[in-house]
Amino acid sequence: MLQVGADGYRLLDALAGAGSPPLAAAAPAVAVLRRVWARHFAREREGSPPAGTSVRLRPVQGRRPGDRIESPYGVEARFRAKSGTAWTGYMVHLTETCDPNLPRLVVHTGTTPANVHEAMRTGAIHAGLAGLDLIPSEHLVDAAYVSAEHLVAARERYGVILVGPARPRQGWQTREEGAFHVTDIAVGWEHQRVRCPKSRESTSWRAYRDKASGRPFIRGGVSPAVCRACSAKPRCTRAGSRRLSLHPRAEHEALAGARERLESDEGRRLYGQRQGIEATISQGVRRFGLRRARYRGLAKTTLQSVATAAALNLDRLAAWFALRPLAPTRTSRFKALTA
Repeated sequence: MLQVGADGYRLLDALAGAGSPPLAAAAPAVAVLRRVWARHFAREREGSPPAGTSVRLRPVQGRRPGDRIESPYGVEARFRAKSGTAWTGYMVHLTETCDPNLPRLVVHTGTTPANVHEAMRTGAIHAGLAGLDLIPSEHLVDAAYVSAEHLVAARERYGVILVGPARPRQGWQTREEGAFHVTDIAVGWEHQRVRCPKSRESTSWRAYRDKASGRPFIRGGVSPAVCRACSAKPRCTRAGSRRLSLHPRAEHEALAGARERLESDEGRRLYGQRQGIEATISQGVRRFGLRRARYRGLAKTTLQSVATAAALNLDRLAAWFALRPLAPTRTSRFKALTA
């Protein structure tokens, strides 16, 4: 492997030399080779003659995560593992209507390399729908597309109410009965105070930015001396004192509102309409080959996704005009036995 690495660098040096063919160093295949070698190999002595250059493998933690070229023939395809499924290629995001007593039609498709997380596409989907004058008043999405920032941005930029399950709360309090949750702590935004369920107010309040993401947060905490003397401390925190990391006010209130909506009967009925997209994905995969890219490259795969969505719409319109009923939800054999 080290010999292959040294040979690759020797080839790159020769292509960049004065005697190489014109424009050879700028060829697409050379650019791919340079990117792959920069990810997997490193020279021990930079600037040394090619013949005397030694090569070592880069440690895994020193490589950029998730952005490796998987094949020189499909340089835009990326690897992804999700819910027990692993593949190399792309990811398709579908948006369809779900109005009652009307055919469900796909109104937007978005195709990205597989390693692009769904959370990165929420704003792009709304921008695409707005450009088509198809922006909805309510958008039912999977949990991967929901965050505090998305809830605020969708409402402020496009007037869209983003409906979907927020990320679950973390911490041992969520798993222990009788423990105090974050929702049990009152936040006084005007006075910059938090109040615990035992009416103890915080003694600290400061804004900060997360070093990794750069997103703003607020940290408020109660004095350790106050917490230690509290009889309810075992139900509240296992640390010296309870310290909370809060989103800014707009994001905090939007997240609380989204969770409250889905906990209501009306919210659950509304969100229940989103399950139709699973049938759309199944139909696209089983009847129109949605899960297999027919061509190489992101541009051609995007075109395939658009063509698949058009075929889905034509099939559904034909079924609508022919009064063909929707197929019933499949019942597993195990469920049929227990019925």
